[in-house]
Amino acid sequence: MSALCDQLRFYFSDANLRKDRFLLRLTGPRGTGEVCVRELGSFNRVKALVGDDLEAVRAALRLVPGIEVSDDGESVWRTRELSALDDSDERTVYVEPLQAGTSRDMVQSALSSFGEVTYVSLPRLPSGDLKGFAFVEFALPDAAVAASAANAVDEPTCSALAGVGTPLRVMHKLAWLAMKEEYKRALEQGRREAEAQASSLAAAAEAEAAVAAAAAVESAQRRVVKVTGLPKGGTAVKAIRRSMNETFGRVAPVEFVDYGISNSGDVTVGFVRMATPVGAAEAVRILSAEGHCFHGHAVRYELLRGEALSAYTEMIIALRHSTAKARKVKRDKWWERKHGPGTKAPKEEAEADANGGEFQSEEQSEEQQEGEGRGAKRGRDGDDDSEPGGDGGSKRGRDE
Repeated sequence: MSALCDQLRFYFSDANLRKDRFLLRLTGPRGTGEVCVRELGSFNRVKALVGDDLEAVRAALRLVPGIEVSDDGESVWRTRELSALDDSDERTVYVEPLQAGTSRDMVQSALSSFGEVTYVSLPRLPSGDLKGFAFVEFALPDAAVAASAANAVDEPTCSALAGVGTPLRVMHKLAWLAMKEEYKRALEQGRREAEAQASSLAAAAEAEAAVAAAAAVESAQRRVVKVTGLPKGGTAVKAIRRSMNETFGRVAPVEFVDYGISNSGDVTVGFVRMATPVGAAEAVRILSAEGHCFHGHAVRYELLRGEALSAYTEMIIALRHSTAKARKVKRDKWWERKHGPGTKAPKEEAEADANGGEFQSEEQSEEQQEGEGRGAKRGRDGDDDSEPGGDGGSKRGRDE
């Protein structure tokens, strides 16, 4: 059953759906269309595991996270749409040379020490023979960078894949694409074969270095997860924020949950900043695999990177600048309730706040004050987002 579950999970994975044109036609471009269970049961790898036993297929599908089976057991679908962002090239490496008889499992086993492998492509000639190379897609970009930086694996693995005494070459796919493009350009310019090869290798090395440098800079900042598909109404903002904090917190430490119309402009979208890049990546991987729902709504998780991360950072800083004065008044009122009439928040806190402060949302700033001031009274409505008080077990004020 475990092998069957793994195979079915792979069929519906992002990595496979993006490349499996037949299955993508069945699920539709969003990846959530219904697929007939009988169709899945006809797949060669499924038949090799359970023959024609469709009940075994149905039972296995019900165990796969992120998959729903119809009540009559005749169809199945993904609960999460495919992400609009396809960053698979950033998570992929090129591996060569591979000797005849090399299998996907062998390649996956060889590279799995660098991180979780989600897809292995073994291109073949019309004759069915291997072309001698593979593309290996990892779950995380950092794994691809680590594998290409190592540029080789241990000797027993090299012997198994490339042959005894033959070094195994591992190159980032972006570097491979640069090499291929430069080689083509050099030949079009009329340069000799040897010159074209030398020029293409230099382009690959330059691209490899650029990928590694960019990854090093961005990995330290890649801690924000975007959550889309949250319930639009009927659930209190603080309840959803609390639920998000608890859900992400069981995977890795959370710094803040940014959820509310004032920050994202859309109540169905929230952001979670994790304490570390690894924690953020793991949260996306685990929660996506589980198909976790918030208040009955299936959501999509996306690790912000590149331009999307920069845009979010700029939005939060701009928001804090524009609301600094109002938040200072609010903070001073809260401080007086906590420390007595006439007292003011420390100057360093006000200055930090005016300068954009720690990369933090307005709502989270309020809840952080609330956590610090356990004795602060609740707002008049008991759950008023405009006042820093109301949940987390805060003690009621004397006048209530």
